[in-house]
Amino acid sequence: MIALRGTSQAGGLAGRFTMIVDLRSGRYVAQRDYGIYSEASGFDGRLGWKRDRSGASHFLDSDPARAITATEAWLFRRGWYEGENGATGAESRPDEKDGEVTEAVWNVTPKGGIPVLLRFEKANGLLRQSEVSLWSSRLIRHYSDWRKIDGVLIPFAEKDEYPEEESLELIRIESAKVNPQNVDGKIFERPSNIHDYAINGDKISTTVRYEDDGVGRIFVPVFIDDKGPYPFEIDTGGHLILTLATAEKLNLKPIGNANATGGGTGVLHEGTVRAKEIRIGDAVIRDQPVWVIPLPDSSNDRGPRPPRAGFLGLELFERFAVQLDRNAKTVTLTPLEKFEGKAQGVRLPIYFTEDAPLTRGSFNGVSGDFELDSGNAGPAIIEGYWAHQHDLESLLARGLPWAGSGVGGDYGEKLSRGDITLGPIKFPHEVVSYAGLVQRGSESTKLQAGVVGESSLYQFDMVYDYAREQVWIDPKTDVPHHAFNRAGLRLKKENPTAFTVVFVAPDSPAEAAGIKNGEQILAINEKPASQLSYSDAVVIFSQSEGTKITLLAGPKAGGSTRRVGLRLKETLR
Repeated sequence: MIALRGTSQAGGLAGRFTMIVDLRSGRYVAQRDYGIYSEASGFDGRLGWKRDRSGASHFLDSDPARAITATEAWLFRRGWYEGENGATGAESRPDEKDGEVTEAVWNVTPKGGIPVLLRFEKANGLLRQSEVSLWSSRLIRHYSDWRKIDGVLIPFAEKDEYPEEESLELIRIESAKVNPQNVDGKIFERPSNIHDYAINGDKISTTVRYEDDGVGRIFVPVFIDDKGPYPFEIDTGGHLILTLATAEKLNLKPIGNANATGGGTGVLHEGTVRAKEIRIGDAVIRDQPVWVIPLPDSSNDRGPRPPRAGFLGLELFERFAVQLDRNAKTVTLTPLEKFEGKAQGVRLPIYFTEDAPLTRGSFNGVSGDFELDSGNAGPAIIEGYWAHQHDLESLLARGLPWAGSGVGGDYGEKLSRGDITLGPIKFPHEVVSYAGLVQRGSESTKLQAGVVGESSLYQFDMVYDYAREQVWIDPKTDVPHHAFNRAGLRLKKENPTAFTVVFVAPDSPAEAAGIKNGEQILAINEKPASQLSYSDAVVIFSQSEGTKITLLAGPKAGGSTRRVGLRLKETLR
């Protein structure tokens, strides 16, 4: 066993770094403590795990996660010393030059793992760099300052680079100890859940009403440090997040400057604050680090209603079973240890590669892992690299041009229809989006087939039970079907009094009516834009075929306006 202690600098923060590695098995535990939050990861010899900054943890148990962990453990135990033993495949690559240094390059696939590219300094045989592809970014580790401690070579300096996320961590080891004795395996076990949450009043659960925007977003009232309520979006694909405007209202000043990516290819900068208490109904979570992300006002706009103030993500689901009742429009929260685990409907097993739940499903008969992302209000997503791998690329690329939007900004996509399943649950002729082979952001992943969000799941009662790694879907609801945008018009709320046209679909009612990109829409059906959100507009555009819609349009720079009539029709057959 080796025990390492030192410092870590990442995301504008400096903190302490500790790591323990069992050199025989590759079991490990690594922790970073930046004061405002700490996080850890490890491998217990069977599964990898992750303790997020909130203090809760979960296993990384999808097939891709198991392969990533196998390679991580191989690297940490110095597996390259084992040579080609039949279980590890190794391919020599041409030498490379890095300045004056000649590097011997090998592409290695450890048993059960993912490929890793290794670069050794040819003069002394020391490892200089390892490179692996993770969920949506590469991790390039640069090793230097190798020292021999009690017969074990240890790099005392490491630079971890995530090029696609434009982020960097610098690790400096200050002390290293080697213990030749057998290691107590408890060191590497996933941490037990912490009890920083409760239901006030000794109740078993709490139920609150939610707001449904009619498109695919669920908002619940949240109190932060006894202030509020603020509308927070429930997002199984995200974390506990405040918008910058909400943090300012709460007088919480973020520290640090980490990077965030998501839908789209842009990179946002985020800081961290700490909230004493998050309260939803009678459910409370105490002493939480919260990300603060400067999302554009257009993405938070809810028309005349208060803007979106933040997100409830992984931190909520790691503590409470979350039940969504569509007809009553309620969310019920029950501490996971008190939830009996049985619900109505169909049970879907879930597993994790990162922080969002995955389940087995299919698209057009091809099976794969699909993320359940309640924060995705757009069409279901078919990932580009998975589609390419399964010869679905040409089919999806022929879809209707459209404009998607996410944390990373606007991006182009193609829309079409196909048959999706999640376990035995069928979504026939579902609208799906396809962004192609992109290099950055969530749609650059090579590790899953797609994403199914609220735009598909809204019709089912749902129960998320992370403790037992299961989601229950009850199809016995009478929620009316939501049609896709029948105007062929994509709007953005860039100022409170007008929508901006950001995309007009070809051969659509909007194109036939002469609507142009960049125009301002000041009113829809005589209702001022100031009294409408983007989702309100989408609901209007999703009415029955033949419905007549009246728009008040004008140039962006101001000037004369015109009334435009268009008649809705199905743009996606």
